[in-house]
Amino acid sequence: MNRYLYRGVNSDMFRSTEGRLLPKAIGVEFKRAIKYGQGFKYGEITYGSSVKNAIMAHQKDSSTFPSSGVSTTPVFENAKAYALHNGVYTSGYVFKIDAELLKTVGVMAYDISETAPAPAISEDKEIILVAKDFGVLPTEIVIEIIEV
Repeated sequence: MNRYLYRGVNSDMFRSTEGRLLPKAIGVEFKRAIKYGQGFKYGEITYGSSVKNAIMAHQKDSSTFPSSGVSTTPVFENAKAYALHNGVYTSGYVFKIDAELLKTVGVMAYDISETAPAPAISEDKEIILVAKDFGVLPTEIVIEIIEV
């Protein structure tokens, strides 16, 4: 895994979260059961509730399948594009995260490329971060917030 990960958020989201890295589902264990008809192929998921299913669902569409994970990328320019929503916003913020600090505060990192046979957005090289309490990511992992 790269030393630095990035998370881009638009200015509205930055204000509404008070500059914190919040998952869409706070306090929910990072596991998911997938049902027939939710758009997954045989072999991509497991039977029952699992972390693998949570990873697959999160990377496919975290709005449809909210989780306690927060998407990041080692590619700064991709995080910047998410922060600005490709021009929809004139300003945003990119969180620079030191991946070497994750274990010290109990944050799990899930590399999409190790689980998804065909990641939804492969160029992001997405890493999902999950706090040990399935809540807000600890501020200690953020070493810089860059206004873009």
